[in-house]
Amino acid sequence: LPNRLRNLTSLEDLWGARVDSACTAEELGHLTRLRDLSVHLRRDKEGRWDERVCNALVASLGKLHRIQSLTVRTSNGVAVDLEGSVESLSNLSYLYIGETKSLPTWISPASLVLLSYLEIAVVQVRREDIQVLGKLQALRYLRVYVSSGKQVLERFMVSPDAFPCVIRCTFSNFITVPSMFPPGAMPRLETFIFYIQLEGFSGGDFTTDDLALGQLPSLRSVSVFYRKKNDSEEVARKVEEKLSHEVDVHPNHPKLSTTNNY
Repeated sequence: LPNRLRNLTSLEDLWGARVDSACTAEELGHLTRLRDLSVHLRRDKEGRWDERVCNALVASLGKLHRIQSLTVRTSNGVAVDLEGSVESLSNLSYLYIGETKSLPTWISPASLVLLSYLEIAVVQVRREDIQVLGKLQALRYLRVYVSSGKQVLERFMVSPDAFPCVIRCTFSNFITVPSMFPPGAMPRLETFIFYIQLEGFSGGDFTTDDLALGQLPSLRSVSVFYRKKNDSEEVARKVEEKLSHEVDVHPNHPKLSTTNNY
């Protein structure tokens, strides 16, 4: 990016901007007419990562009151920390975050009243994170990816009014089962993509009844990812039989896809 970026005060769209210094991140805060912003947080020329870049970026976001679309990409192997106070994102409808240590607290139903698309990778996801996401009233497309390997998330249950507008939901790299979403939750969900561990079914943490789909009335497509080991053939068979039965008895007969090379 050029020096004195702050002078481009009429700029509304900025895409693919490489940000490798806190100075550049701070200058973004002066572009108060920005509607669409896409940045790539990078290491500096010596290959070092500066945490001050994230602090400056979050501070700048707090000044961009017109922002509607925000993309934050990160360097490979760097999980950024985007925690901070951001109260200006009431117009944001699209949010993509490449990899962050945890769900920033500014991703909240009180702040992001128009957010309809969210894709985010986190090092670890918590039960309370799913509860917060479920309260985003305008959210239609959701993808949450855990980047730290397979995570065993404590069993959770969202409220019956959670995810009221979501039509496509993807939970990757952490265990999710449909029973975590009671009748009333996700009433408009058409596409559901989630990950399970067969060990959870053989060890008693889950039963095949947790794979019931009848409480999701708008479902059209289900994709389930798992890894089948040599000692889990029988469990995999029971899981696949249960899923096949569920799509057969569902009024919409949703399309089913199971993949065991996750």
